[in-house]
Formats: sequence, C-alpha cells, structure tokens
Amino acid sequence: MKNHWLPNLILFSFLLINACQRSPLATVVNTQEVTDISNPTIAATATFIPTETPVPLPAVAIVNGERILQSDFDEEFQRYQDAATAVGNTVDLEIGKATVLENLIDLDLLAQAARQDGFELTDEMVQQRLEALIKDLGSEEKLETWLATNHYSHEGFERLYRIEIEAAHMREQIIAEVPTTAEQIHARQIMVQSKQLATNIYNQLQAGADFATLSWIYDPITGGELSWFPRNYLVIPEIEEAVFALQPGEYTEIIATDYGYQIVQVVEKEMARPLTEDALLAFQRSALANWVQMAKSNAQIEILSQ
Repeated sequence: MKNHWLPNLILFSFLLINACQRSPLATVVNTQEVTDISNPTIAATATFIPTETPVPLPAVAIVNGERILQSDFDEEFQRYQDAATAVGNTVDLEIGKATVLENLIDLDLLAQAARQDGFELTDEMVQQRLEALIKDLGSEEKLETWLATNHYSHEGFERLYRIEIEAAHMREQIIAEVPTTAEQIHARQIMVQSKQLATNIYNQLQAGADFATLSWIYDPITGGELSWFPRNYLVIPEIEEAVFALQPGEYTEIIATDYGYQIVQVVEKEMARPLTEDALLAFQRSALANWVQMAKSNAQIEILSQ
C-alpha cells in the first residue's frame, strides 16, 4: 500500500478537523567557548544542539484547545461550492463560509465527545476502511483521482477522515437513545380556503354530519388523510396540540393556519406505536441538533478567521 491516508465520505455538511499540527522553525546554533583550566593554552568550543520551536499552522478556529486548520477549511469550502454549483445554486460567500465553519465545529465536538466516551481509533481500523474504499473504487490510482477531484490534500484527507470516524461513533451513540415507539394519532382533516365555508362545514358536523363523508367531498384525492404521527412532528404545532387533547372520534374547532382553515378529527390513538421511518429520522435529527447545541454551550470556541 503506497499511501496511508484514509477515506472520507463527507460532501459538505456535516466535517471537522482535529488539527494539532506543528511545523518547526529553525533556530540559531549557539557556540560557547570553554577553557580547560588544567591547560590554559587549550581552548575547546562546544556546539549546543538547538531545540525546535513549535509554530502552529494557521487556523480558523480553536475548539476546546483543538485547532481547525485554515487549509482544511479552505478545502472543505471548495467542496461546498462544488456541491452547490452541481445543483444550480449560487453560493453566498459569507453564508457559505459560516455554514462550513459551523459544520466543522459541530463534527469536532462530536469527535471530542467520542474520545471522552472511550472510543479509540486505531491504525488497524482506519487501514481496514482505506482498503475497503480502494476496493470499492477499483484501485489506488482511482482513489488519487477522487482526492484530486474533491480538493483533498493527502494530509487534509487523513485528518478529516479520522475526525469523521470518531464523529460517526458519537452520532450513533446519540441516535441509539432515540425511542423507536411513541404516542401517536391517526387523523384526517377537512381544509378549505374560506372561513365562511369552514364555519358552514363545522355547523354541519355539529348537527351530526359524518366527518369522513365531508372530508372526501373537500379532498376527493386523499379524503383528508393525515395518517399516523407522534408529537413534535407536524409542521403546524397548533393542530398537533389540539388533536393530542382529543379522543378517537372527536374533532377540533376551526383552526386558521397558513394553509387555510382546518378541522381535524382523531381516528385512532395508540400510546406506543412504532415510528415510521420518516418520523424516526426526524427525531434522530432533532436529537443530534439538541446535542450539538448543548455541546456548544459548554465548549470553549474561539473563531480566528475565515
């Protein structure tokens, strides 16, 4: 194996640099004359070996004492720009740089927490991942091409991937604590754009009209089906708050939202129903976001430059 750097599956979001690199600065060699007392005619000159003076490489931020290198930030920002251009988006430099820096800080915090949690990244682990990547790509030469295409220096690639492996470990610990079941409601709705029409429909319901029948009249495609959902999942919190206070068969009053005027009926309710894939993913993302926010509030973060 010619190279020892490691694979990185990072596009933009979510990479961090645990940079503790130092480059030596040459020091002046000093000489000191030493006189032999027993023979004053003989003088000896001793040369002292200089010590290296550690000089930190330029950094954009320091997170709990660990440096995020300027070079790694620059490479990551290039990848961010490429990703945006690939989907036809124009990059706002100020927003883009702030986004990249925040992502690097987030991953650095995750990686640090993994080490504190007892995770130890060994050379054998990274070597196995490197060999797997080379196998997937087909050859070391193709890995070289991939690195160049994605703006990776060899040193930056190794730093970033080590951080990503550690961060991934911590992410897995966080999302593993997210419950896979929750109290959920199966609901359907009647939604119209006119407040007067909504009032008319509500009066019909109060007079004994069948909710399901009316929901199909005003939504002939889905019948107002909202399916199952847990708390803290809907994009309209006021509807969620109202329906979780109801029992099956009951319906809300008219709720005015940005989408129109809605009346929602609870069809079924379960206290521990398995989450859908989408709901579980949403909860996992929320758990990660909350963890990062808490970690930042307890961290020492110094922004140097961008």
